[in-house]
Amino acid sequence: MTRRLPVLLLLPLLALGACSEVEDAVRDTASDAGSRVGCELAQPAVDEGRAFVERVAQDIDADPAAAQQELSAAREALELAAPTLTGELRDAIDQAAAAVEELRAEAQAVADGATVDDQVVQAAQAEYDAAAQELTGIC
Repeated sequence: MTRRLPVLLLLPLLALGACSEVEDAVRDTASDAGSRVGCELAQPAVDEGRAFVERVAQDIDADPAAAQQELSAAREALELAAPTLTGELRDAIDQAAAAVEELRAEAQAVADGATVDDQVVQAAQAEYDAAAQELTGIC
């Protein structure tokens, strides 16, 4: 009986270790599934936004009020997707939304009478492109 006792004491520990491995596998599978769903939601929005950001950036001085409204709508669309995402996906969406917000602020400044700051516009475009590329790399 004394020889069996150490073996019997190890069985619960082995079972706990196996449970831990199963929990890790389930967590990884759930994380992968969440990432796939996140990509399905985020990728189209960011891809469509890329052409939109380029177009608005080029025409920001033609109709800054309209650009501001369109950029506000684009930012809101990105922000709607953000709460459902985590990790790198969330970071990429947040970065894209920040770039759109920079363009929206520039459109507001132009609507208020300022001249277009090409550096701000180019930096926002570059930031949006970086976010879109990051998202593409993740997905």
